[in-house]
Amino acid sequence: MPVAERENWIFAQVTSGNVPIFLRLLVPITVNGNINGTNHTATYYVTPDYLAIGSDTDYFLEPMTPLLAQRLCDALGCTLPTRKMVNQIWTNASMKLNPQPIPPSAEMITAPIFADHNTMVRTQRDNFTNSFPLGALVSGDKKDVIISSKIYTNFANANITKPVVIYGWHYPTGSPIQPLYNGHEETYADYSHGIRLIQNAITLDGKPNMITNILTDPNFAALLSDEGASEATSAGVIRLPRYTVAAVAPAVLIHPRSQSISPGANVVFNAIAAGDSPLSYRWLFNGSTLVGQTNSTLLLSNAEPANDGIYSVIVTNNSGSAASRTAWLRIGTNTHPILFADAFDIDTSADWKLFWGSANGIPDYTVNWAFNHGYVPYTFNGATTLIPPAPNSPDGSTRAVRLTVNNNDANGTTAAVNLYPATQTFTGNFALKFDLWINYPGGVGGINSTGSTEHAIFGINHLGTEVNWATLSGLASDGIWFATDGEGGTSRDYRAYLGNPAGPPAELIGQDASGLSESNNSTPFFQSVFPSFRFETAGAPGKQWVEVELRQTNNTVSWLMDGNVVAQRINSSTFTSGNIMLGFMDTFASVANPAEDAFVLFDNVRVEDLDNKVQFLSSFLDVNGEAKFTFSAIPGQAYDVETSTNLIDWQTLSAVTASNAPVIVIDQSASNYSRRFYRIKTRSL
Repeated sequence: MPVAERENWIFAQVTSGNVPIFLRLLVPITVNGNINGTNHTATYYVTPDYLAIGSDTDYFLEPMTPLLAQRLCDALGCTLPTRKMVNQIWTNASMKLNPQPIPPSAEMITAPIFADHNTMVRTQRDNFTNSFPLGALVSGDKKDVIISSKIYTNFANANITKPVVIYGWHYPTGSPIQPLYNGHEETYADYSHGIRLIQNAITLDGKPNMITNILTDPNFAALLSDEGASEATSAGVIRLPRYTVAAVAPAVLIHPRSQSISPGANVVFNAIAAGDSPLSYRWLFNGSTLVGQTNSTLLLSNAEPANDGIYSVIVTNNSGSAASRTAWLRIGTNTHPILFADAFDIDTSADWKLFWGSANGIPDYTVNWAFNHGYVPYTFNGATTLIPPAPNSPDGSTRAVRLTVNNNDANGTTAAVNLYPATQTFTGNFALKFDLWINYPGGVGGINSTGSTEHAIFGINHLGTEVNWATLSGLASDGIWFATDGEGGTSRDYRAYLGNPAGPPAELIGQDASGLSESNNSTPFFQSVFPSFRFETAGAPGKQWVEVELRQTNNTVSWLMDGNVVAQRINSSTFTSGNIMLGFMDTFASVANPAEDAFVLFDNVRVEDLDNKVQFLSSFLDVNGEAKFTFSAIPGQAYDVETSTNLIDWQTLSAVTASNAPVIVIDQSASNYSRRFYRIKTRSL
């Protein structure tokens, strides 16, 4: 990440409490001194080690710029140490580690080198945990970012007038590697920099005081500071004992995520933002303010279809505001009996069959089962965040199956991979549903990258015995399947294919043959389905979770994305039943760059039975005496809802036609009867 963006994430993690427990119990340091003939004693409190993110068992010592360090100090009631305080801390440390420098290079300011040094320090520290448990005062593992008069004067480099000042990293002999130095910009941080937080509250001669007050007072400053003429001061005084930081407007780091639920479920939308306190939150529903919803979390209890829509949050402080991306809430998309399901929360590779293809005959794919995408960053319109749970997953569930093609080696070649559930055959009317994430390198349309265009593929009525992909040659193909890329990189971003038992599949071109509404992301239809306020590339489904459905009803095959019909056509082929297929293909010989950003995720795969399955899902009698119930149905089918008091005489209560959501019926007169029965009958349109 760019430094400023990375530091927003660090700020949010620390201020939300994601720091090890052992850092929370501060260690007292008591110092004595005679100033102008008067003895003084002071006690201040320091963190036992440098600032880290994580837990006691998994923490990361985090270098950062002095600007972020000062922001954290301001937020937490702390200060950074002076040179003299660094020496005092080293003297009092019970655990004196031996410094482990890494040879200087341009890479020393990068996260991988931060990680390398973190491992080096942690390995050395862990060797002494039995003798010095976590929470013991440690020194020698980093040099310090400090408070000094040289933040503002006596610059080592005349061109750097806003420096970071560093000092320390003592050898066990007590000699520091790093003399006091201010030759780096205030935006600089390398692997060796540590942030030692010191509580600003201090006791001086038994009375409460503040470290920042003491450092500006010539009668007391020498207790905590040894700066003098070479630092353009005297008597240890540091006239401005802090770094000057500009106000920081909010930035939304974790956005609310789209969710699909059943009626009556509770829904939680979360947002995490960084910025100067205080932050205020204002939640929106379909663009209008939700009165009273001013927390970072929005809870909807017992959600119903009226809650179906678009949610977002605006975060504000005194310096500005930031709007989150929008999230959809969909009510009741999974209402039919389940014939097959896999949420990929565990490794289910034994339950699937895999087939691959490539132009050069060399396997060029990966399949990661139960892949935890919750730690995977992606860049969206220049900002980095983490892949959220899929819409049909509960909060915190971030496992899916991950596929890649044509990026395992430097040989650019067309390639594909297919997955079929083992021993499965589906007949009649059914729907394949799943959550889909297509990741691609670069920005809008794959800009600033190469090889970004790859297609997620999915189909029904397959034999499940061979690979199916667009550039297949010399082999049989089968089934009915569709394809979409993530960033709108071709003239045919949306594609339809029909298997051929005698050879390669036929790509169906034209609306009559393919049933596609359109084939290019720039068309008005796809611009409305995947709008720019939600998707990085308007008209393309990449870098967002979308819900996909392939529905077979009688002899009609429909492809839906986020509830919108993308393709619909009559199935006149021989492929009317069979297995389902998930896959990924690259029809171009160029390797994606960066390769790690090109992949597809499938989650919450299920096959639902649509064969005249009608069942009540829920019912209750409200305080007004109205009976309210929902039933599952086949979308597009007409039904009569009938009532009776004796199971003999039936009257029509309501005539309805099912949509994608469960059907909801209200009987306003239910309380007029001691008992009341209901049934549902299909009806011809």
